[in-house]
Amino acid sequence: MASLRRSRALRHTAWGVGGVLLGVALAFLVLNLFARTRAGHARILEYTLNALARNVQGSLDVQRISGNLFEGARLYGISLTEKDGTPFVLADSADVTYDVRTLLSPRIRINRLVLYKPNIYVRRSPGDSLWNYQKIFRDTAALNPNRPRVQRVTFVDTLRVVNGFTRVEIPWAPDSTASARAQREEVRLALRDTSPVIVRRVRGGYLRTINMTGLGGRLRQIRFSPGAESGSRITIDTLRGRVQFFRRPADVRHVQGTIAILPDRVEFDAPVLRLPASRIATSGVICTKNDTQACGRRVPQNELPYYDIAFRSDTMAFRDLQWMYPRFPSGAHGKMSLFLETRPEGTLFDIRDARFTAPGTRIDGSFGITVGDTIVFSNVDVQARPVRVSTIERMLPEGLPVRGLVLGSATIRGSGVAR
Repeated sequence: MASLRRSRALRHTAWGVGGVLLGVALAFLVLNLFARTRAGHARILEYTLNALARNVQGSLDVQRISGNLFEGARLYGISLTEKDGTPFVLADSADVTYDVRTLLSPRIRINRLVLYKPNIYVRRSPGDSLWNYQKIFRDTAALNPNRPRVQRVTFVDTLRVVNGFTRVEIPWAPDSTASARAQREEVRLALRDTSPVIVRRVRGGYLRTINMTGLGGRLRQIRFSPGAESGSRITIDTLRGRVQFFRRPADVRHVQGTIAILPDRVEFDAPVLRLPASRIATSGVICTKNDTQACGRRVPQNELPYYDIAFRSDTMAFRDLQWMYPRFPSGAHGKMSLFLETRPEGTLFDIRDARFTAPGTRIDGSFGITVGDTIVFSNVDVQARPVRVSTIERMLPEGLPVRGLVLGSATIRGSGVAR
């Protein structure tokens, strides 16, 4: 009798478990079907955006979605703005697959993301200590001591960008050590269309603009955590586009490497950088705050952003560097190491161990060019065979008094030669 009761109990339990599983399966099927309908899309989109918006100090909007939302979706009309409506991210559309269990947690995992025509605006206004993305994703829990501190981070396994645009704007100021008259003249020249850098007047001061257009490529192992000291990190499989670092753009055909976006600086290492006729390896630091630890020295506000970048190349065409210094001869090519650094007197282009041919001559050696209010050649140790003065003349802003002279050979050494 006892065994019979146990058998009945087991059957009832089995039926009960089976009923629960069947109910869960039916519920999942209903939700799955509902998630594919237009009404389901609207309801789930509204719920998800409301939940995500609680972690954003701004406005997040998606006009429409399609797809099976339990696995992934296509989003249309994406907009993420600051509280005053200033745009941070605008995108035509995006394809996304994700781990649905993480979407409402502090640690979101996206398996695959494709952004179509994204426009990204990164900005730090005069007088601000935070970038716009740091404000948008600021952890408000830190302001409330009664709430537990949870680090928010988004992981993206792979990201593909199609025809992207990025604008970076950072405060600019004239040399604070110069006289008031000299500062006014520096501002006047910086605001002209012929200025090597793009500067505009805004409320409270001036902004320098760096544009990146036609961006396309694939990124992976993205860790986006702007509120953390460890910052955000990206691995670049391939990326191309036009970079308007100075007013004249650089045509970047392929980049491969890593980048770290930290609170006070950007660090990067790109062993592969291809320009139209050059193959380069580069690494460096771009400091965005006058922080001694980040930059290695105290950097005045008017020198920011501070650059300390190294380029190495066995296949270098100088026409690919004319975005930095337009007077580099178009026909020169060879190999060299180039170090770019911000100095109080201007931007230093320190060329070392160069071996290149230019029109009518071959040049070996090292020299520095500081581009500021004046052009200064420094640490010159160059051999030329033969010396073609016209080639050197075209590299100088005002030319030389002797034109067209060709000498058999020459060795030039010196420091602090200004033009």
